[in-house]
Amino acid sequence: MIGHQFFEKFDLRRLLGIGMTTILVLGGTRVAAADWPERPVSVYVPVAAGGAADALARVWGAYVSKQIGNTIVIENKPGANGSIAAAYVAKQRADGYALLFGSTSTMSINPFTYSKLSYNPGRDFDPVTEIAVTSQILVANPSTKIHSVRELVDQAKANPGQFTYGSAGIGNSTHLNVAFLAKHFGIELTHVPYKGAAPAMVDLVSGQVNFAADAQSGALPQIKAGKAIPLVVFGNERLPELPGVPTVAEVGVTGFPGSGWYRLMAPKGMPPEIVERLTDATRKFWADDNARKQVADLYMVGPKAFGPEPVLKTMERETQIWGPIVKSLGIRNN
Repeated sequence: MIGHQFFEKFDLRRLLGIGMTTILVLGGTRVAAADWPERPVSVYVPVAAGGAADALARVWGAYVSKQIGNTIVIENKPGANGSIAAAYVAKQRADGYALLFGSTSTMSINPFTYSKLSYNPGRDFDPVTEIAVTSQILVANPSTKIHSVRELVDQAKANPGQFTYGSAGIGNSTHLNVAFLAKHFGIELTHVPYKGAAPAMVDLVSGQVNFAADAQSGALPQIKAGKAIPLVVFGNERLPELPGVPTVAEVGVTGFPGSGWYRLMAPKGMPPEIVERLTDATRKFWADDNARKQVADLYMVGPKAFGPEPVLKTMERETQIWGPIVKSLGIRNN
């Protein structure tokens, strides 16, 4: 299975693309990196328009367009937990005109949740740079009267299988994070998958499901409105907006992979000069006060490091963690 091949053969130096040439020969045409971009660049976002990832991509794309001297076109290509967009970009020329707005799900989780996947993150992609970091929050409907993970565990043990949680789909990080938490505490929760995080949150607020995990941009407005109760942060650090809400590590969960991220990925073999230009533009994006404010409104923060190698190191670490987790949970999409 492709997931296990990726997990067992993840070679950091091989994936870094050492030895990539400046001039790329594609279909008999020599593509000079120095001339890039001569036409608009398409960035494929693996989710529908309107969500946090889409909003981030559009803010970033508008800024970077000015930096590289041509338009970045955001193309929404949702479906199959991001694998449709990833598989499409993997088959495009490595000339800098088709890029993927990668996520934890597309790059680090899908290889393990799909027994058949039409792309391989390590074999088919070169990382460009991290764009932003965000965390998920597990929230409860107020009718549950549950205000902490401890209360959730106690109630779930007293009522096995009676509590439900919504997610953005089977194998999505919003599913796996909660399943991982439940397994750690030995509780039984009933999973209700949706076609996206937004409809899951709608049903959480209406009381159709008891719990849901969502990115900060989706969960915080409902928390502030008093329509959802925050229980725990699926991330490395507490959130400034919720200083009293603990992280998963603080409630005793060990081995959690960490915060979620969005990173730019390119078809394997893209010239390093293009990688450097996009990385430099992203670094300037985070140095720009106006751009940084727009992203802050999405409750996202900037990378601690830019460029391809930090991405590869994180992917290597995440796959080593998510592989065993997915196997232990027995989650499969096909």
